[in-house]
This record gives sequence, structure tokens and C-alpha cells, in this order.
Amino acid sequence: MQNLINAIERYVHLNTNDIEWINNHFEIKIIPKNGCLLKPGLICNSFAFVRNGLLRHSIFDEDGVAKTIYFSAENEFVCDYESFYGRQPSIKQIAAIEETTIIAISYSNMQLFYSQISVGERFGRLLSEEVFNNVLRHVVAMHTNSAEELYLNFISAYSHLQQRIPQYFIASFVGVTPQSLSRIRRNIAKK
Repeated sequence: MQNLINAIERYVHLNTNDIEWINNHFEIKIIPKNGCLLKPGLICNSFAFVRNGLLRHSIFDEDGVAKTIYFSAENEFVCDYESFYGRQPSIKQIAAIEETTIIAISYSNMQLFYSQISVGERFGRLLSEEVFNNVLRHVVAMHTNSAEELYLNFISAYSHLQQRIPQYFIASFVGVTPQSLSRIRRNIAKK
């Protein structure tokens, strides 16, 4: 639980009572490789922290093809915020690329976290602001950057994960075919 406490304390300072509350309300869960934290059509009921492992966030197009939109790894919070806070069915799938251990809290307990933790609402606001800014940057990049620039952005953001993510997931994230990604990588290597 200490990694979770440290991650929360990147945003706010926790007192002893807060830490005890967190230890009593968050629970450890293991998602097997290829298992799902969330499937499309279900309401996201977990706000989680990745203790170890790797998750892929994807949406499905009209042909049923999964499009990678994000990756979550160690020491990151993971949630479909739209579904979790809006209490509506998700359009996302969050699946484990490798066996993943999360520390999770339910929606109802998260509401208690906001009211009973001395800085709970402040944590929620600061994290939401960060998530919002990251989503905006990603949307703008997807509409303004070339495939090569998107790949370079991926390398910059996920260099520590590159060897753990299959190339076809990286291609999907960049928005190209695996063959196009190979060409992009060759072109970059020539420079």
C-alpha cells in the first residue's frame, strides 16, 4: 500500500488517520494476462492504482476492431473516469497486457474518500485536472501530428514500456498499420 500512499501524496499530504482509512478501504486485486479490469457496456466500478503490470485502454470501432487509446503501468491511477463518475456504461475496454496487480476502491467508497479524507476532494480535483490536460494534449496531437510525430511522442511518453508492449498495440495507438509502423521506425533509424 505504500506505493499508493506515495502516489496520492504527489498531490496532497496525508495524515495518519487518512493513511489508516486508505489501508482499510482499498483492496488488492490481480488481473491475469489478457483479463479485463473493464469491458464495454459495463459501468466502471473501480478507481485503481497499478502496483505492478501493464494495462491497455481501447475502444472498438464499428467493425469491432480495438483501437488503443492509452496504456497504464506501475504507479499510475487507472479508471474510465467518464463511466465511473457519470455512472454510465463504458465504451472502453481496459485489459491486462501482462498479469497486473491493482489496488482498487469502489465507487461508493471513493465518495467516502472524498468526504472522510481530510484532503480527499483536493486530491480528486488535482488528479482530474491532470487527466483532463493529458486527454486534451492527446486529442490535439492525434489531429495535428503526423504518424511519425505520434510515434516519437509515444517513445517519449512510454520509453520505459516500449519493450513490454506488442508492436501491433503500438501501431494501433499511433493510428497506423503494423507495416506502416515498421516503415516509420526504419525512417527514424536512418536519420
